[in-house]
Amino acid sequence: MANQLLEVKSVDVFYGDVQALWEVSIQVEEGTIVALVGANGAGKTTLLKTISGINSAARGEILFSGEHLENLKPQNVVDRGIMHVPEGRRLFANLTVLENLRLGAYVPRARPFFAESLERSFTLFPVLQTRKNQKAGSLSGGEQQMLAIARALMGRPKLLMLDEPSLGLSPIFVKTIFELISTLNEQKATILLVEQNINQALKIAHQAYVLKTGKIVMSGAGNELLADEEIRKAYIGERVGRRQR
Repeated sequence: MANQLLEVKSVDVFYGDVQALWEVSIQVEEGTIVALVGANGAGKTTLLKTISGINSAARGEILFSGEHLENLKPQNVVDRGIMHVPEGRRLFANLTVLENLRLGAYVPRARPFFAESLERSFTLFPVLQTRKNQKAGSLSGGEQQMLAIARALMGRPKLLMLDEPSLGLSPIFVKTIFELISTLNEQKATILLVEQNINQALKIAHQAYVLKTGKIVMSGAGNELLADEEIRKAYIGERVGRRQR
């Protein structure tokens, strides 16, 4: 039987009187990349925030290594090994690269491994080592995204959740970020990836879910969804169609 690290079961989420997620169910198997894709406003970020404890689920269950997360505060979710890299990176701009990384290792389970985790971060992101005394706000967009991911890795996550890691980056940095995600997975990291760059996300995902207006409308292996005519037409082929007019 597959080792399901994360199980979201029939989760409903509301913002006031407005329902944002409708009976959403996903599974993340340990050691895999799972992509959550869909148009802007589909509810992808809402789901990550709900898993993280920032939003509350009105109904349903969220299980992590078999333990219920629904009523936990965000800091308690982090303590259990879920690290969330939010859209927009949310770095401490006036702190140095090294200070941001040190904060990532603040959780008790990660503190004893600070030196080891720092060495790993600098190996994965050599540019961060050269800029370790530079303020985070002075980095380029791509470098800031690297720092945001490295800061999360300093917490030694069991599950790494990435929200739009390629958003706003140049094509060369987009390529770098997706290569990095694949490298992390090769090193046994389990990753839940939210991405509007559906083509790239499905190429590297073992499993994927398509969200549309708060509901899961399709799921399957990443390569299967990438080849699906409906997916390509709705999310990948639209620009191709416009060029052909």
